[in-house]
Amino acid sequence: MIVIRGLFCTLALVVLTVLYGGLVISALIAILASILRTLGVDQIKMSVWQGIDVPVAFSIPFALVISCILFYCSLHVKRAMSFCFKKLNI
Repeated sequence: MIVIRGLFCTLALVVLTVLYGGLVISALIAILASILRTLGVDQIKMSVWQGIDVPVAFSIPFALVISCILFYCSLHVKRAMSFCFKKLNI
């Protein structure tokens, strides 16, 4: 039973680590993209849905809201990672 729990925690830890890294990188890219869009880079598009674009003036606040949501999710993923570490006794 301990071996199976260790196997599942190890596999979960790998998945959670990739998820955590992706969430943090996505949040940072969203902030960087909003700053670049505000400074005048036309290649960056921000939209809520298809056909509904965010105005350039609201790109930084919109990205900050999205980044806060992503950082909040990453905190919970990190909490799950620490739980898996405790179960593995590392």
